[in-house]
Amino acid sequence: MQVSHYLKVFPFEERPGQLLVYSTKKASLLLLKEDIYRSIEKGTLSRADEELLLKHEIIVPDREEEKRDMYGRLDKLNAKGSMMNVSVFLNMDCNFSCVYCYEGDMKGKLYMSDETAGLLIDFIKEKFTPGRKSLNIDFYGGEPLLSSGLIKYISGRLKSFAGSRGATYTFSLVTNGSLFKRQVAEEMLKLGLKGIKVTLDGPAEIHDRYRPFKSGAGSFDAIIRNIKETCDLVRIGIGGNFDRESYQGFITLLDYLEREGLTPDRIYQVKFGPVMKRPEGDTSPADYTDGFMSVNEPWLVEAGALLREEVLKRGYYTPKLKPLPCQVEVKDYYVVNYDGVIYKCPAFIGRKGFAAGNLRDGVRDYSDTYRTGIWKNEECIECVYLPLCFGGCRYMAYVRDGSVNNKDCKKPYFDASLETLIKQDIKYRRKG
Repeated sequence: MQVSHYLKVFPFEERPGQLLVYSTKKASLLLLKEDIYRSIEKGTLSRADEELLLKHEIIVPDREEEKRDMYGRLDKLNAKGSMMNVSVFLNMDCNFSCVYCYEGDMKGKLYMSDETAGLLIDFIKEKFTPGRKSLNIDFYGGEPLLSSGLIKYISGRLKSFAGSRGATYTFSLVTNGSLFKRQVAEEMLKLGLKGIKVTLDGPAEIHDRYRPFKSGAGSFDAIIRNIKETCDLVRIGIGGNFDRESYQGFITLLDYLEREGLTPDRIYQVKFGPVMKRPEGDTSPADYTDGFMSVNEPWLVEAGALLREEVLKRGYYTPKLKPLPCQVEVKDYYVVNYDGVIYKCPAFIGRKGFAAGNLRDGVRDYSDTYRTGIWKNEECIECVYLPLCFGGCRYMAYVRDGSVNNKDCKKPYFDASLETLIKQDIKYRRKG
Protein backbone atom coordinates (compact mmCIF):
# COMPACT_ATOMS: atom_id res chain seq x y z
CA MET A 1 0.00 0.00 0.00
CA GLN A 2 1.06 3.57 -0.68
CA VAL A 3 0.06 6.98 0.66
CA SER A 4 -2.54 8.56 -1.62
CA HIS A 5 -1.25 11.21 -3.99
CA TYR A 6 -4.22 13.43 -3.06
CA LEU A 7 -3.32 13.82 0.58
CA LYS A 8 -2.31 16.73 2.81
CA VAL A 9 -0.64 16.17 6.16
CA PHE A 10 -0.40 18.80 8.88
CA PRO A 11 1.02 18.86 12.40
CA PHE A 12 -1.54 18.99 15.21
CA GLU A 13 -0.17 21.14 17.99
CA GLU A 14 -2.89 20.15 20.45
CA ARG A 15 -1.66 16.56 20.43
CA PRO A 16 2.11 16.25 19.97
CA GLY A 17 3.11 13.13 18.11
CA GLN A 18 -0.07 13.08 16.04
CA LEU A 19 -0.82 14.30 12.50
CA LEU A 20 -3.87 15.64 10.74
CA VAL A 21 -4.29 13.66 7.53
CA TYR A 22 -6.77 14.99 4.96
CA SER A 23 -7.80 13.35 1.71
CA THR A 24 -8.72 15.96 -0.89
CA LYS A 25 -10.32 13.19 -2.93
CA LYS A 26 -12.59 11.83 -0.22
CA ALA A 27 -12.76 14.84 2.14
CA SER A 28 -11.70 12.39 4.86
CA LEU A 29 -9.97 13.86 7.90
CA LEU A 30 -8.18 11.56 10.33
CA LEU A 31 -5.94 12.12 13.32
CA LEU A 32 -3.08 9.61 13.11
CA LYS A 33 -0.16 8.87 15.34
CA GLU A 34 3.11 9.63 13.60
CA ASP A 35 4.29 6.03 13.99
CA ILE A 36 1.18 4.74 12.20
CA TYR A 37 1.75 7.18 9.36
CA ARG A 38 5.39 6.09 9.08
CA SER A 39 4.34 2.45 9.05
CA ILE A 40 2.51 3.06 5.76
CA GLU A 41 5.82 3.64 4.01
CA LYS A 42 7.42 0.75 5.85
CA GLY A 43 4.61 -1.61 4.91
CA THR A 44 3.98 -2.58 8.52
CA LEU A 45 0.40 -1.46 8.97
CA SER A 46 -1.87 -3.71 10.99
CA ARG A 47 -4.81 -5.21 9.09
CA ALA A 48 -7.29 -3.08 11.03
CA ASP A 49 -5.38 0.15 10.31
CA GLU A 50 -5.00 -0.77 6.65
CA GLU A 51 -8.75 -1.35 6.25
CA LEU A 52 -9.56 1.97 7.93
CA LEU A 53 -7.10 3.96 5.82
CA LEU A 54 -8.23 2.26 2.61
CA LYS A 55 -11.85 3.11 3.40
CA HIS A 56 -11.00 6.80 3.74
CA GLU A 57 -8.62 6.71 0.73
CA ILE A 58 -5.67 7.76 2.85
CA ILE A 59 -3.80 4.86 1.28
CA VAL A 60 -4.18 3.28 -2.16
CA PRO A 61 -2.76 0.16 -3.80
CA ASP A 62 -0.90 2.17 -6.46
CA ARG A 63 -0.38 5.95 -6.61
CA GLU A 64 0.21 6.04 -10.37
CA GLU A 65 -2.96 4.05 -11.01
CA GLU A 66 -4.80 6.43 -8.67
CA LYS A 67 -3.73 9.39 -10.79
CA ARG A 68 -4.78 7.67 -14.02
CA ASP A 69 -8.17 6.90 -12.49
CA MET A 70 -8.75 10.60 -11.83
CA TYR A 71 -9.26 11.21 -15.56
CA GLY A 72 -12.51 9.27 -15.39
CA ARG A 73 -13.58 10.21 -11.87
CA LEU A 74 -16.28 12.72 -12.85
CA ASP A 75 -17.61 10.36 -15.52
CA LYS A 76 -18.16 7.75 -12.81
CA LEU A 77 -19.84 10.26 -10.52
CA ASN A 78 -22.13 11.41 -13.34
CA ALA A 79 -23.03 7.81 -14.15
CA LYS A 80 -24.09 7.20 -10.54
CA GLY A 81 -26.23 10.32 -10.30
CA SER A 82 -29.85 9.65 -9.34
CA MET A 83 -30.79 13.32 -8.94
CA MET A 84 -31.63 15.90 -11.57
CA ASN A 85 -31.13 19.55 -10.72
CA VAL A 86 -32.26 22.54 -12.80
CA SER A 87 -31.76 26.22 -12.08
CA VAL A 88 -34.57 28.31 -13.55
CA PHE A 89 -34.44 32.08 -14.02
CA LEU A 90 -38.09 33.11 -13.99
CA ASN A 91 -37.53 36.77 -14.72
CA MET A 92 -34.98 39.57 -14.92
CA ASP A 93 -37.06 41.97 -12.83
CA CYS A 94 -36.36 42.97 -9.24
CA ASN A 95 -37.62 45.28 -6.51
CA PHE A 96 -34.03 45.91 -5.33
CA SER A 97 -31.27 48.01 -6.83
CA CYS A 98 -28.11 46.31 -5.56
CA VAL A 99 -24.96 48.28 -6.31
CA TYR A 100 -23.08 45.23 -7.63
CA CYS A 101 -26.06 43.50 -9.33
CA TYR A 102 -24.68 40.49 -11.19
CA GLU A 103 -27.28 40.82 -13.93
CA GLY A 104 -26.39 44.47 -14.53
CA ASP A 105 -27.85 45.88 -17.73
CA MET A 106 -29.65 42.60 -18.51
CA LYS A 107 -32.26 43.57 -15.91
CA GLY A 108 -35.73 44.64 -16.96
CA LYS A 109 -39.37 43.60 -16.99
CA LEU A 110 -38.56 40.33 -18.71
CA TYR A 111 -40.62 37.33 -17.56
CA MET A 112 -40.92 33.67 -18.50
CA SER A 113 -44.09 33.13 -20.52
CA ASP A 114 -46.64 30.38 -19.90
CA GLU A 115 -45.57 28.79 -23.19
CA THR A 116 -41.93 28.68 -22.11
CA ALA A 117 -42.94 27.27 -18.73
CA GLY A 118 -44.73 24.48 -20.57
CA LEU A 119 -41.63 23.76 -22.66
CA LEU A 120 -39.57 23.71 -19.45
CA ILE A 121 -41.86 21.10 -17.92
CA ASP A 122 -41.66 18.97 -21.08
CA PHE A 123 -37.85 19.29 -21.16
CA ILE A 124 -37.54 18.15 -17.56
CA LYS A 125 -39.87 15.21 -18.11
CA GLU A 126 -37.78 14.10 -21.07
CA LYS A 127 -34.48 14.38 -19.19
CA PHE A 128 -35.79 12.73 -16.02
CA THR A 129 -35.08 9.22 -17.17
CA PRO A 130 -36.36 6.09 -15.36
CA GLY A 131 -34.40 5.20 -12.25
CA ARG A 132 -33.90 8.73 -11.05
CA LYS A 133 -34.96 9.26 -7.46
CA SER A 134 -35.20 13.02 -7.02
CA LEU A 135 -35.85 16.19 -8.96
CA ASN A 136 -34.94 19.62 -7.64
CA ILE A 137 -35.49 23.08 -9.08
CA ASP A 138 -33.68 26.19 -7.86
CA PHE A 139 -35.77 29.22 -8.78
CA TYR A 140 -33.85 32.45 -9.45
CA GLY A 141 -34.61 35.93 -10.76
CA GLY A 142 -34.29 38.88 -10.80
CA GLU A 143 -36.51 38.22 -7.85
CA PRO A 144 -38.25 34.85 -8.28
CA LEU A 145 -41.20 35.73 -6.02
CA LEU A 146 -42.27 38.32 -8.58
CA SER A 147 -43.24 35.18 -10.52
CA SER A 148 -44.88 33.34 -7.64
CA GLY A 149 -47.80 32.18 -9.79
CA LEU A 150 -45.41 30.50 -12.22
CA ILE A 151 -43.51 28.84 -9.35
CA LYS A 152 -46.78 27.29 -8.17
CA TYR A 153 -47.77 26.18 -11.66
CA ILE A 154 -44.42 24.59 -12.50
CA SER A 155 -44.09 22.96 -9.08
CA GLY A 156 -47.63 21.59 -9.13
CA ARG A 157 -47.01 19.90 -12.49
CA LEU A 158 -43.57 18.56 -11.58
CA LYS A 159 -44.58 17.34 -8.14
CA SER A 160 -47.33 15.27 -9.72
CA PHE A 161 -44.95 13.98 -12.40
CA ALA A 162 -42.21 13.01 -9.95
CA GLY A 163 -44.74 11.24 -7.76
CA SER A 164 -45.92 9.19 -10.74
CA ARG A 165 -42.31 8.01 -11.14
CA GLY A 166 -41.91 7.13 -7.47
CA ALA A 167 -39.50 10.04 -7.09
CA THR A 168 -39.49 13.17 -4.96
CA TYR A 169 -39.84 16.77 -6.13
CA THR A 170 -38.39 19.69 -4.20
CA PHE A 171 -37.56 23.28 -4.98
CA SER A 172 -35.67 26.13 -3.41
CA LEU A 173 -35.72 29.90 -3.84
CA VAL A 174 -32.76 32.23 -4.20
CA THR A 175 -34.59 35.34 -3.07
CA ASN A 176 -33.83 38.76 -1.64
CA GLY A 177 -36.29 37.86 1.13
CA SER A 178 -38.43 40.97 1.00
CA LEU A 179 -41.51 39.19 -0.37
CA PHE A 180 -41.21 35.91 1.54
CA LYS A 181 -44.11 36.31 3.94
CA ARG A 182 -45.50 33.54 6.13
CA GLN A 183 -48.50 33.00 3.87
CA VAL A 184 -46.19 32.58 0.88
CA ALA A 185 -44.14 30.02 2.80
CA GLU A 186 -47.23 28.04 3.83
CA GLU A 187 -48.55 27.91 0.27
CA MET A 188 -45.25 26.83 -1.25
CA LEU A 189 -44.45 24.21 1.37
CA LYS A 190 -47.37 22.18 0.04
CA LEU A 191 -45.78 22.19 -3.41
CA GLY A 192 -42.33 20.99 -2.35
CA LEU A 193 -40.46 24.03 -1.08
CA LYS A 194 -37.46 22.75 0.89
CA GLY A 195 -35.64 25.99 1.65
CA ILE A 196 -34.62 29.49 0.66
CA LYS A 197 -31.39 31.41 0.47
CA VAL A 198 -31.52 35.05 1.55
CA THR A 199 -28.74 37.60 1.21
CA LEU A 200 -27.70 39.95 4.02
CA ASP A 201 -24.70 42.08 3.17
CA GLY A 202 -23.74 42.93 6.71
CA PRO A 203 -25.58 44.88 9.43
CA ALA A 204 -28.31 47.34 8.46
CA GLU A 205 -26.05 50.33 7.81
CA ILE A 206 -23.93 48.34 5.33
CA HIS A 207 -26.62 46.11 3.84
CA ASP A 208 -28.96 49.01 3.10
CA ARG A 209 -26.18 50.77 1.21
CA TYR A 210 -25.41 47.73 -0.94
CA ARG A 211 -28.93 46.27 -1.34
CA PRO A 212 -31.61 49.01 -1.17
CA PHE A 213 -35.10 48.84 -2.60
CA LYS A 214 -35.52 50.52 -5.99
CA SER A 215 -36.99 53.49 -4.11
CA GLY A 216 -33.69 53.90 -2.25
CA ALA A 217 -35.19 52.78 1.06
CA GLY A 218 -33.33 50.26 3.17
CA SER A 219 -34.35 46.61 2.89
CA PHE A 220 -32.65 45.11 5.96
CA ASP A 221 -35.51 45.40 8.45
CA ALA A 222 -38.07 43.92 6.03
CA ILE A 223 -35.84 40.89 5.39
CA ILE A 224 -35.20 40.26 9.07
CA ARG A 225 -38.91 40.51 9.82
CA ASN A 226 -39.70 37.90 7.15
CA ILE A 227 -36.95 35.56 8.34
CA LYS A 228 -38.38 35.67 11.86
CA GLU A 229 -41.88 34.97 10.54
CA THR A 230 -40.91 31.94 8.46
CA CYS A 231 -37.82 30.25 9.95
CA ASP A 232 -39.99 27.80 11.90
CA LEU A 233 -41.54 26.61 8.62
CA VAL A 234 -38.70 26.59 6.09
CA ARG A 235 -34.96 25.97 6.13
CA ILE A 236 -33.41 29.39 5.68
CA GLY A 237 -29.84 29.85 4.58
CA ILE A 238 -28.27 33.26 4.98
CA GLY A 239 -25.66 34.33 2.48
CA GLY A 240 -23.84 37.59 2.08
CA ASN A 241 -21.59 39.26 -0.47
CA PHE A 242 -18.60 41.14 0.88
CA ASP A 243 -15.74 43.17 -0.54
CA ARG A 244 -12.54 44.63 0.95
CA GLU A 245 -14.42 47.48 2.56
CA SER A 246 -17.35 45.58 4.03
CA TYR A 247 -16.24 42.15 5.27
CA GLN A 248 -15.42 43.22 8.83
CA GLY A 249 -19.03 44.35 9.22
CA PHE A 250 -20.29 40.80 8.86
CA ILE A 251 -19.08 40.06 12.39
CA THR A 252 -21.50 42.71 13.62
CA LEU A 253 -24.25 41.06 11.55
CA LEU A 254 -23.64 37.73 13.30
CA ASP A 255 -23.84 39.44 16.69
CA TYR A 256 -27.12 41.03 15.63
CA LEU A 257 -28.63 37.72 14.47
CA GLU A 258 -27.86 36.17 17.85
CA ARG A 259 -29.40 39.07 19.77
CA GLU A 260 -32.54 38.88 17.65
CA GLY A 261 -33.00 35.19 18.38
CA LEU A 262 -31.99 34.01 14.90
CA THR A 263 -29.73 31.42 16.45
CA PRO A 264 -28.28 28.24 14.87
CA ASP A 265 -31.38 26.23 15.76
CA ARG A 266 -33.47 28.59 13.62
CA ILE A 267 -31.10 29.27 10.71
CA TYR A 268 -30.15 26.33 8.51
CA GLN A 269 -26.88 27.64 7.13
CA VAL A 270 -24.69 30.73 7.03
CA LYS A 271 -22.12 31.23 4.28
CA PHE A 272 -20.56 34.48 3.16
CA GLY A 273 -18.68 34.98 -0.10
CA PRO A 274 -16.90 37.76 -1.96
CA VAL A 275 -18.38 39.94 -4.69
CA MET A 276 -16.96 39.00 -8.08
CA LYS A 277 -15.61 41.63 -10.38
CA ARG A 278 -17.68 42.15 -13.50
CA PRO A 279 -16.47 41.15 -16.98
CA GLU A 280 -14.95 43.84 -19.18
CA GLY A 281 -17.68 46.02 -20.66
CA ASP A 282 -20.38 45.06 -18.16
CA THR A 283 -22.09 47.74 -16.14
CA SER A 284 -23.84 47.63 -12.79
CA PRO A 285 -26.67 49.93 -11.68
CA ALA A 286 -24.29 52.07 -9.62
CA ASP A 287 -21.15 51.54 -11.75
CA TYR A 288 -19.73 49.34 -9.01
CA THR A 289 -16.14 48.44 -9.90
CA ASP A 290 -14.86 46.59 -6.84
CA GLY A 291 -14.85 42.84 -6.43
CA PHE A 292 -12.31 40.06 -6.69
CA MET A 293 -10.75 38.53 -9.80
CA SER A 294 -9.14 35.51 -8.18
CA VAL A 295 -9.75 33.48 -5.05
CA ASN A 296 -5.96 33.58 -4.61
CA GLU A 297 -5.95 37.26 -3.63
CA PRO A 298 -4.33 37.47 -0.16
CA TRP A 299 -7.01 39.73 1.34
CA LEU A 300 -9.63 37.17 0.35
CA VAL A 301 -7.79 34.31 2.07
CA GLU A 302 -7.74 36.39 5.26
CA ALA A 303 -11.34 37.60 5.01
CA GLY A 304 -12.76 34.17 4.17
CA ALA A 305 -11.01 32.45 7.07
CA LEU A 306 -11.99 35.17 9.52
CA LEU A 307 -15.70 35.10 8.64
CA ARG A 308 -15.85 31.31 8.52
CA GLU A 309 -14.40 31.15 12.03
CA GLU A 310 -16.90 33.71 13.31
CA VAL A 311 -19.76 31.68 11.81
CA LEU A 312 -18.55 28.36 13.23
CA LYS A 313 -17.72 29.55 16.71
CA ARG A 314 -21.30 30.79 17.13
CA GLY A 315 -22.58 27.34 16.25
CA TYR A 316 -24.01 28.09 12.80
CA TYR A 317 -23.59 25.46 10.12
CA THR A 318 -21.45 26.33 7.13
CA PRO A 319 -20.44 23.85 4.43
CA LYS A 320 -17.32 21.78 4.87
CA LEU A 321 -14.60 21.80 2.27
CA LYS A 322 -15.21 18.88 -0.08
CA PRO A 323 -14.69 17.79 -3.69
CA LEU A 324 -16.90 20.03 -5.77
CA PRO A 325 -16.52 20.14 -9.56
CA CYS A 326 -17.61 23.14 -11.57
CA GLN A 327 -21.30 22.83 -12.46
CA VAL A 328 -20.43 22.69 -16.16
CA GLU A 329 -18.94 19.24 -15.47
CA VAL A 330 -22.15 17.87 -13.93
CA LYS A 331 -24.10 16.04 -16.64
CA ASP A 332 -27.60 16.37 -15.24
CA TYR A 333 -27.43 20.01 -14.25
CA TYR A 334 -29.00 22.67 -16.45
CA VAL A 335 -29.68 26.39 -16.21
CA VAL A 336 -32.74 27.71 -18.03
CA ASN A 337 -33.26 31.40 -18.66
CA TYR A 338 -36.66 33.11 -18.74
CA ASP A 339 -36.58 33.00 -22.57
CA GLY A 340 -35.97 29.25 -22.73
CA VAL A 341 -32.27 29.39 -23.57
CA ILE A 342 -30.23 26.73 -21.77
CA TYR A 343 -26.84 27.31 -20.14
CA LYS A 344 -24.54 25.24 -17.92
CA CYS A 345 -23.78 27.89 -15.29
CA PRO A 346 -25.97 30.62 -13.78
CA ALA A 347 -23.18 33.19 -14.11
CA PHE A 348 -23.24 32.88 -17.91
CA ILE A 349 -26.96 33.62 -18.25
CA GLY A 350 -27.51 35.99 -21.18
CA ARG A 351 -23.85 36.01 -22.22
CA LYS A 352 -23.24 35.73 -25.94
CA GLY A 353 -21.67 32.49 -27.06
CA PHE A 354 -22.50 30.45 -23.95
CA ALA A 355 -25.90 29.04 -24.83
CA ALA A 356 -25.96 25.24 -24.59
CA GLY A 357 -29.26 24.88 -26.40
CA ASN A 358 -32.88 25.84 -25.85
CA LEU A 359 -36.05 24.22 -24.57
CA ARG A 360 -37.54 23.76 -28.03
CA ASP A 361 -34.53 22.16 -29.74
CA GLY A 362 -32.80 20.58 -26.75
CA VAL A 363 -29.21 20.55 -25.47
CA ARG A 364 -26.31 20.61 -27.90
CA ASP A 365 -22.66 19.71 -27.38
CA TYR A 366 -21.28 22.35 -25.01
CA SER A 367 -17.89 20.75 -24.25
CA ASP A 368 -15.90 23.32 -26.25
CA THR A 369 -18.10 26.25 -25.17
CA TYR A 370 -17.44 25.59 -21.49
CA ARG A 371 -14.11 23.76 -21.83
CA THR A 372 -15.28 20.72 -19.93
CA GLY A 373 -12.37 18.57 -18.90
CA ILE A 374 -9.96 21.51 -18.94
CA TRP A 375 -8.31 19.88 -15.91
CA LYS A 376 -7.45 16.70 -17.83
CA ASN A 377 -3.77 17.47 -18.18
CA GLU A 378 -0.61 16.32 -16.42
CA GLU A 379 -0.19 19.52 -14.41
CA CYS A 380 -3.68 19.29 -12.86
CA ILE A 381 -3.54 15.52 -12.34
CA GLU A 382 -0.29 15.97 -10.41
CA CYS A 383 -1.82 18.68 -8.20
CA VAL A 384 -2.86 17.44 -4.77
CA TYR A 385 -5.80 19.86 -4.82
CA LEU A 386 -7.33 18.61 -8.07
CA PRO A 387 -10.38 16.97 -6.38
CA LEU A 388 -11.21 20.29 -4.68
CA CYS A 389 -10.79 22.33 -7.85
CA PHE A 390 -11.16 20.45 -11.16
CA GLY A 391 -9.84 23.44 -13.08
CA GLY A 392 -11.64 26.03 -11.00
CA CYS A 393 -14.48 28.38 -11.90
CA ARG A 394 -15.06 28.89 -15.63
CA TYR A 395 -16.78 32.21 -15.00
CA MET A 396 -13.87 33.50 -12.92
CA ALA A 397 -11.51 32.65 -15.79
CA TYR A 398 -13.87 34.48 -18.14
CA VAL A 399 -13.94 37.59 -15.95
CA ARG A 400 -10.17 37.64 -15.57
CA ASP A 401 -9.04 36.55 -19.04
CA GLY A 402 -12.00 37.26 -21.28
CA SER A 403 -12.43 33.57 -22.15
CA VAL A 404 -12.77 30.14 -20.55
CA ASN A 405 -9.69 28.76 -22.27
CA ASN A 406 -7.49 29.07 -19.18
CA LYS A 407 -7.77 27.22 -15.89
CA ASP A 408 -8.81 29.05 -12.75
CA CYS A 409 -6.05 27.47 -10.66
CA LYS A 410 -6.71 27.65 -6.90
CA LYS A 411 -3.45 26.15 -5.68
CA PRO A 412 -2.16 29.36 -4.01
CA TYR A 413 -5.48 29.68 -2.15
CA PHE A 414 -5.42 26.12 -0.84
CA ASP A 415 -1.74 26.39 0.08
CA ALA A 416 -2.59 29.44 2.18
CA SER A 417 -5.90 28.33 3.68
CA LEU A 418 -6.48 24.57 3.75
CA GLU A 419 -4.75 23.93 7.07
CA THR A 420 -6.69 26.77 8.71
CA LEU A 421 -10.03 25.53 7.35
CA ILE A 422 -9.40 21.97 8.52
CA LYS A 423 -8.41 23.09 12.00
CA GLN A 424 -11.50 25.28 12.22
CA ASP A 425 -13.63 22.22 11.54
CA ILE A 426 -11.85 20.21 14.22
CA LYS A 427 -12.20 22.99 16.76
CA TYR A 428 -15.85 23.84 16.22
CA ARG A 429 -17.49 20.67 14.87
CA ARG A 430 -16.19 18.16 17.42
CA LYS A 431 -19.57 17.69 19.07
CA GLY A 432 -21.08 16.81 15.71
